[in-house]
Amino acid sequence: MTNVASRFCSRELPGELLRIHREAPDVVNVAHWHINGYPAAVVVWTAEEWAALEHRPLDAQAYPNGIWCALRIG
Repeated sequence: MTNVASRFCSRELPGELLRIHREAPDVVNVAHWHINGYPAAVVVWTAEEWAALEHRPLDAQAYPNGIWCALRIG
């Protein structure tokens, strides 16, 4: 969808291209948005990804469907 959206939203802004979604280059399972003007992100891991992590975040929460999530602000 990002490729299609960027194709139709190709109006140039000062210094950048208008985009609907920006994906983190190093983490695929991340959703980005702003809360009261501050950048926020939710990082999601599957049970398999969580088991493979070398350093697990202490603030991550487990959900009954088998995923782990952590909120990041700033």
